[in-house]
Amino acid sequence: MPVLIKNPDTERKIREVASLHGETLTGAVDRAMDRELAAARPPRRRTAEEILAAAAGLREEAGIWEPMPPMTKADWDEINEVPGFPEDDD
Repeated sequence: MPVLIKNPDTERKIREVASLHGETLTGAVDRAMDRELAAARPPRRRTAEEILAAAAGLREEAGIWEPMPPMTKADWDEINEVPGFPEDDD
């Protein structure tokens, strides 16, 4: 299906881009539209498998081979003390 470009400046830009990249006018427009569509579309949500694989990769890079054991609130509070900050009386 043909597309008619009535704006001379737009046509000049398409021809210039096509010439710079050594491609056809159709190729230049197609490439530009691919970039525009990629930028306009919302990012794809990652699957659970992708997230787990990424976490495994990070653990491996950090040298952590197994998940950390469960932590109690007391353990958490102990490692997150802020000197000079009053403690909660929970």
